[in-house]
Amino acid sequence: MSSGERKRSKEAIPASTCRLLLVRHATSEGSGRFQGHQDVPLTRAGRRELRFLWQKCSPYPVRSVYSSDLRRARQTAEDLARRFGLEVQVRPELREIHFGRWEGLTWDEIARQDPHLASLWMKRFPYQPIPGGERLWQFTKRITAVVSEIVDVNRGRCALLVTHAGVIRATLGKVLGLPAPNLCRLAQDSCALNIIDFMDGGAVVRCING
Repeated sequence: MSSGERKRSKEAIPASTCRLLLVRHATSEGSGRFQGHQDVPLTRAGRRELRFLWQKCSPYPVRSVYSSDLRRARQTAEDLARRFGLEVQVRPELREIHFGRWEGLTWDEIARQDPHLASLWMKRFPYQPIPGGERLWQFTKRITAVVSEIVDVNRGRCALLVTHAGVIRATLGKVLGLPAPNLCRLAQDSCALNIIDFMDGGAVVRCING
């Protein structure tokens, strides 16, 4: 953490502001696959990452911890919440987008099984639907609603959300005004820390993929 980030972590949060720490879960089993709603646990390496994630989050005055209900997020959130002396509030709405019949597959497997659809998906990304999957507009509506609710009940406080790369990209993209096809340009590594201050009438992104 830079000296500027350390200074900001200690600043008082205005009563009208919610400081949101958006954290991607640690490395999980099947990393590199289209996991979506697949309920997989953290790997041994992922569990080792938690100590370093705590070091990134510990300077902030977190007063509430939220998590997706999927195990990879819950296991990450439970470790952080225990260290903060808090309970995890589980929100299924913080799940990753559902990839339909592509759930659990690698891109090579998808390209072999669905070559025509895979080609269309690449050309029309992210608007091409996947059979049985969640539409982009449905996903973004779900994420916007739950993040707005969490922000509203945490005004004047710092809240931590443990969730998934797609959820974080959608939230950052909305604040930054990014077109949907550009969202994947936002790197989100395992245990990535992102910070957004939500104020009345606006928001400021303070950190991406920290």
